[in-house]
Amino acid sequence: MSVLADELADIITRMDEYKQRRLLEFAQQLMEETDLKVPDTLSLEELAHLPYEERNRAVAAALARSLDDDVELFDAYGERDFDDD
Repeated sequence: MSVLADELADIITRMDEYKQRRLLEFAQQLMEETDLKVPDTLSLEELAHLPYEERNRAVAAALARSLDDDVELFDAYGERDFDDD
C-alpha cells in the first residue's frame, strides 16, 4: 500500500462509525463527479451554463488535450505593414 493509502486507513480506523459512513458517502459522491463526461467541444454558451467546477474541469481537459498540438503563431502585422515605400 502507498503512504497515502496507509495514512487514509489510519485516519478511517480512528473515526467513529457515523463519520466513516459520512466519509463513504462523500467518497461515493466524489467518484460519481469524476465520472461525469463533458463533451470535447462546447459552445461558449454551453460552457457558461455549466456549474463552476464542471466548467473548470472542461477547460482544464481542453488545455491538456492541446498541449501536444502543433500550432503556428499568429502575426498581427505582416512584412507589408512595415514597408517604408
